[in-house]
Amino acid sequence: MKQALGTVLATVCTLFVLLVPAASPAVAAQAAFSVPLQLPGSFGFGEPSMAIGSGKIVITAPNGLLTTATADQPSPVWISSDGGTSFNGPIFPADAGVVDQALGGGDTDVLLDASGNIFQTDLWLADTTMRVSTNGGQTWLSNVAGHSSPGDDRPWLAYSRKDQSLYVAYDGFDAVHVARSTLAAGPQGGIAFVQDVPAVPECLIGGQYLVRNNKPKLRLANPCYAGSPVTIRQCVCPPGGIAVDQNTGSIYITYSRQNGAAGGGVGVARSDDLGLTWHTFDIPGTGSTGSAFDTEWNFQPVKVDSLGNVYVTWGEVTSGGSVQIRFAVSRDHGQTWSKPVGVSTSTATNVFPTIDLVGPGQVDIGYYGATKAGDPNEVNATWNVYLAKSTNALTGAATFSPALVAAGIHKGSIESSNESSDRSLLDLFQLAVDPLGKANIVYTAGQEGPPDPTTGFTTSDTHLFFVKEQ
Repeated sequence: MKQALGTVLATVCTLFVLLVPAASPAVAAQAAFSVPLQLPGSFGFGEPSMAIGSGKIVITAPNGLLTTATADQPSPVWISSDGGTSFNGPIFPADAGVVDQALGGGDTDVLLDASGNIFQTDLWLADTTMRVSTNGGQTWLSNVAGHSSPGDDRPWLAYSRKDQSLYVAYDGFDAVHVARSTLAAGPQGGIAFVQDVPAVPECLIGGQYLVRNNKPKLRLANPCYAGSPVTIRQCVCPPGGIAVDQNTGSIYITYSRQNGAAGGGVGVARSDDLGLTWHTFDIPGTGSTGSAFDTEWNFQPVKVDSLGNVYVTWGEVTSGGSVQIRFAVSRDHGQTWSKPVGVSTSTATNVFPTIDLVGPGQVDIGYYGATKAGDPNEVNATWNVYLAKSTNALTGAATFSPALVAAGIHKGSIESSNESSDRSLLDLFQLAVDPLGKANIVYTAGQEGPPDPTTGFTTSDTHLFFVKEQ
């Protein structure tokens, strides 16, 4: 989710799956895309993640923390074996009556390894449950203590074929952590993250770290002061994304930086030794005020192509208060970056960028956009799904051609950093490019409903929809 434990109660309230459905919103498909398919049993869900591989499309979305009066329940998955024509689900990846499997319901992500095994990370109030299915989602193995550092927010998964490793990046109490498990002995190893490293130190009250020579060292004094080393993030915020160079095994994570006033509001960290040590960089010309929220609308997805080029997209607030989707690429492993360019050239304000690659220099970026300018938290607008494509992303002056994918998915505001606005779309959606080079998109459509008469919690009149490029 957007923030760490300080907003857990608000997150719990907004993630409940409600019992009384309402009519789905109009979601008109455009000519170049399939008719949007509503995922079965997805009423009240949002924030979907997706993985494609081994002839399957797998989608997951948060079920809601404390979905019963006494316990969390797992976040479900939906699986398609026919290219997205139909989906089975929701499939709850554990017996809800088995305590050591059922914990979950919060932030979730999913991936497929080279053998088609399905891995899912599923946040609960104290840790993240890690799960694996080796038979297409029929049965699962689970580990409720997915990593060694207690407390987390927004876990992301990545897989390295070269090293037979599974990685999870998440926001802990003291740092953005990256944990690693090994699949060398089989997929069951992917649910036990025995290595857990604070990759990007943050400033917790009381202070934890001082960075020297790019390595965190324990310190008692609080390092959050003017002039703190730029390698200290100075905020407790979730990571923007994680990706692996499949040729070298290098790992990249992205994040918004609280101390980016000099024009480096998007941070990038790279590890070349299986996540043990990290080198930190920033993308110049990003952010302006020094606030982490300059470039957190809501994450900074990252991808690496087959030649080792690194691509990042993010939302950035403009001087007028609107948000533009931006993009940059590095051709030297994150050390230097192209000048950021605008992606959302046909809309006035935007949120929730998502990225995937067709090939080197060929980039697909999706986002929610509106033609009415303003802060997404406050603007009363009609929102659409857009896909912007670039075929010259390695030139240093990439150009994007946005296309309307689905119209009228949401009306009103979209909460990104203001809890008084409509949070029914939660914090993200995703696209993934299939083996044919076509964009597959899963998104949330709907809006906030009236308070539930029994609980008093705000309702979410939403569903999940799947659409693909033709």
